[in-house]
Amino acid sequence: MTAGTRLWRGFVVLLALTAIAGQGALAWGATWVADNRQWISDRAFALQFEPDPELLTYVRDASLTEEGEIYLFASLPEIVPAGEFDRYCSRDEPGIGVLGCYRLAEKRIYLYDVTDERLEAMEPVIAAHEMLHAAWHRFTTAEQQRLAGLLEEGFAALPDDHPLHERIASYEANDPNSRIPELYALMGTEIAELPKELEQHYRTFFTDRSSVVALADEVYRIFATFDSELQSLADDLKARSDIIDGLKAQYELDSSVLGADISVYNERVARYNAGEDVSGSNRFDAERDDLIARQQALKAERDEILRQIDEYNALLDQLNILNQELGELNQGINITLEEQESIGDTEEVASQ
Repeated sequence: MTAGTRLWRGFVVLLALTAIAGQGALAWGATWVADNRQWISDRAFALQFEPDPELLTYVRDASLTEEGEIYLFASLPEIVPAGEFDRYCSRDEPGIGVLGCYRLAEKRIYLYDVTDERLEAMEPVIAAHEMLHAAWHRFTTAEQQRLAGLLEEGFAALPDDHPLHERIASYEANDPNSRIPELYALMGTEIAELPKELEQHYRTFFTDRSSVVALADEVYRIFATFDSELQSLADDLKARSDIIDGLKAQYELDSSVLGADISVYNERVARYNAGEDVSGSNRFDAERDDLIARQQALKAERDEILRQIDEYNALLDQLNILNQELGELNQGINITLEEQESIGDTEEVASQ
């Protein structure tokens, strides 16, 4: 009995200890749930969200991790047609293309539907960009401050002429508080070389971050190629215009001098024929031959000017076609450009 009693008492004590431990676990569990309510909510929303196939390709092409996918899908991303997009994300500023936004009040992501096949690589980049915004707003203040230092370090390492400088300045002009959150999203999706600690951080969201950076580079190279070709054509046209202007000025001067010399010659011939002036008649043939040669030379000048004008206008046509294509590309990424004065056709030289 004693042994049995002891055993029973021991069993009771064990139950009591287990009960106390259970109460502690329940209290700890309640605290953990309270502290991680957003984490739980994100996973619940992500599990219930049914992404369309296009969003799944964004996840694949941007090489998102499971964690990155959760933050994206927890934000209930919606691909919005161009005609409706400004209802969700708008920024009326010429030269600025808004392709997505994370609306903090709703904790939702809206993505612009890029329909130009040449620019489709940008869609997973924007999806990843906005996913990082969603992640940023879930970090503690201490984590944001730690990342801010790393982001500024990585940003300072970029060359002075890197286009990100201009883009960040644009963001700051629109909202001074946007600098660090935008650096976080932009550097994570578009900058290849980052501080080691920052690179390690982004591995939470990307299995291979170089994939999304390469997609962004692909699109920017398209625009860089257009910019280079347009600048080259514009420079060529400017140089040709200066040459044509010089040729036209010389042509007009030569034409004026020749016209005056022909008038003098004709007056002398008329006086000679009228018997008023018989001096120098033996030079008429030589003078006439010289004037005819000068007329032919002037015609050659005119023909050269017209040839150069034709070449100029052919290049101008190329420039206008490129401008039109670039306009279509800009429209494809939701950019509205200010109307600019176009280069006009070079006027034709007057005939002589």
